[in-house]
Amino acid sequence: MFGLVFSNKHIAKPFIEHLLNIKIDHLETPIPEAVLSYDAEHKGVRYDVFALSKGGYYTSLKEQYVIFLCPMDIFGRGLPCYHFENRASEDPSITLGDLSYKNFYIFKRYEKFTDPVVKAYMKYFATRNADSRETKTINDQVSLYKADTLIRNKYMTYEIDLHESEEKGKTKAQVETAVTMLADGEPVEKIVKYSRLSEEEVLKLRESSMESATK
Repeated sequence: MFGLVFSNKHIAKPFIEHLLNIKIDHLETPIPEAVLSYDAEHKGVRYDVFALSKGGYYTSLKEQYVIFLCPMDIFGRGLPCYHFENRASEDPSITLGDLSYKNFYIFKRYEKFTDPVVKAYMKYFATRNADSRETKTINDQVSLYKADTLIRNKYMTYEIDLHESEEKGKTKAQVETAVTMLADGEPVEKIVKYSRLSEEEVLKLRESSMESATK
């Protein structure tokens, strides 16, 4: 339901603005809006964001953000959010400067967010309590979709597909979590705990990443 609801730009735009603390001029969808996918692999939304800054030009804006909304603190440091950028392993003070960022927001730690609007968003994701203008807009959209017979049936099919996918084996999200934690040098025991992969599976991922790095 998340991907479907946030495919609406009037919902996505203020959410991204508050989350990244930027002012967005407009959003563009990389794929046609008419093409909505309900299969188990599509749980997110991608937008090209055009933000305006004082004295800036569109051609000079190259920042790329990947936003992860997580129920649990996969890093175990007790923080409500984690911001990552590409740095040299040998000297973390050296940044790649590619303006590529990955932000993880732990919504079950919503009480630790200082921005009241962001806090309300995270609280909604954690509790489904809509107590702000923005989250009430989201909740209204969810109710609208659930009342639509066609969309409701497709969403139910999506839920069944997702359940079957999870029953067959490890989800793509679990593998992505493990790969991210491996790249950050986290110990295998912690990766097993938070990714819910077996130790053998994590070790195989580590071996694969090491082999790729040596090629």
